[in-house]
Amino acid sequence: MSDYVFGDKVGRDKYAQSGDHNTFTVTHTGEVSRAEVDAAIAELRGFVAQLTREGVVAADGSVTDPAAVVAAVESQPGRLKALGRAIAGGAKDAVLSVVRDGVAALIVALVGRM
Repeated sequence: MSDYVFGDKVGRDKYAQSGDHNTFTVTHTGEVSRAEVDAAIAELRGFVAQLTREGVVAADGSVTDPAAVVAAVESQPGRLKALGRAIAGGAKDAVLSVVRDGVAALIVALVGRM
């Protein structure tokens, strides 16, 4: 997964720039382990189950109240740490291939931008 560059931000990291024609080199040496992906999947499933109990998500995984999903993710930033690490490590597609609920893609997108 390649990093995006926008201004002084490369991927999720921000770098101080001085002058013109700066060069950024970002190296991701670590890969996401199977245990980390499993933890992210369990975390996401647990969060979806909580949202289902609260009535924000239907039993089939469709979103009934998108604003409530956004609020739930943003109000509990520490709740989805394993998911955030997996996404940052490039395992977003692996997580989404296992958790196929409609709300999962929304949650992953929200966590990915945090």
